[in-house]
Amino acid sequence: MRRVLTTLSSLSPAARVLILNGLTFNFGFYMLMPYLAGHLSENLGLAGWAVGLVLGIRVFSQQGLFLLGGLLGDRIGYRRAILIGCGVRCVGFAVFGFSESLTVLLLAACLSGFAGALFTPCAQAYLADECQDAQLRKQAFALHNMASTAGMLLGPLAGLLFISVDFSVTGSIAAALFAVMTLVQWRFLPLKDLVSGEEPVTMLRQCLDMLQQWPFLRFALLAAAYPLLFHPLYLAVPAYSHVYGGGQEWITQVFVITALVGVLLQMPVSTLRQRWLSEGQGMGAGLALMAASYGLLAEPLVSLLGAQLAVQVMAVVFSLGSLLVLPLLSAHVPHYAKRGQLAAYYGFFAGVGGLVALVSNVLIGRFLPADQAPPQLLWWMLLGIGLAAAFSLFLHMRSIKE
Repeated sequence: MRRVLTTLSSLSPAARVLILNGLTFNFGFYMLMPYLAGHLSENLGLAGWAVGLVLGIRVFSQQGLFLLGGLLGDRIGYRRAILIGCGVRCVGFAVFGFSESLTVLLLAACLSGFAGALFTPCAQAYLADECQDAQLRKQAFALHNMASTAGMLLGPLAGLLFISVDFSVTGSIAAALFAVMTLVQWRFLPLKDLVSGEEPVTMLRQCLDMLQQWPFLRFALLAAAYPLLFHPLYLAVPAYSHVYGGGQEWITQVFVITALVGVLLQMPVSTLRQRWLSEGQGMGAGLALMAASYGLLAEPLVSLLGAQLAVQVMAVVFSLGSLLVLPLLSAHVPHYAKRGQLAAYYGFFAGVGGLVALVSNVLIGRFLPADQAPPQLLWWMLLGIGLAAAFSLFLHMRSIKE
């Protein structure tokens, strides 16, 4: 706790507000989103395809529009983009809580998704710009990751409480939380002057410039191994849990473990990394640990440990890897960004990760036969791809330091 307070005290007031954003945004999001599918199917009686369409539109509206959100943020200002995004999500969550029409629910999905696409890259760009010192920036993103993880842990617990009353209560409280954060940021987040580049460029020219900057493109593609390894927690691990008889209980244990490890160990891990590992070594080691965690679910380790212990140890190893790599990835993006284009680079970076996550989810889904254990090949593929990406990212970071 002392380390957290020391880091907080070294940050600017704006950076502290942005870290509070990480906590409250995830708290509000995870208060509602884990229970949305059940509400749509059980309370509203929507068909499976309609539920999938609503959820898919929300994901696409966020993941597919990160770049646009970043481009807009560079032009209208980070603070304004964050405020607009926060207000739009407030409206979207309120509509989710009260609407029964599929058309209106699809509109809510678009609004809440685009809101995330707008404020996420702009909040990252604002935080990075507030921390010009590279080491301080890494500490700030580590603290932001810890706060976001705490929101992921507490949000579903609050949502479970409110949903027992009515889903409209959950939607209203989530919307109210974003409304309050809009006011808090309007009051306490300083107005930041727009940083102009050397000469004005169009959005198309800006995108083409990023595509032609090979070192950044290579970094974004290699860093996309993080969402590729992260999203099987929502798809392959639940399939493993159900087949081995753990059901929802094991899935809950995985997410509670990952959240607790994130909250309790993020700052100690970041401090030890800074002392013993370079930036590239930390990124490589983090991805390698995430990849190695899936090997625990494959034979022969799963038989030696037992199915439940294997998935619990997997969650711990996975979390430690995530703590190492994620703050470093986020803090490194400004290394490539041109003056006045930081939010666009964060948007592009997040968009590449979202596209890789989408494609990998589809491919992983094809590996998961109904009512059967996930094939051993899936765990070994995740292990192999993750280790290859870890080594390649380490080499990339070493090359740009030379």
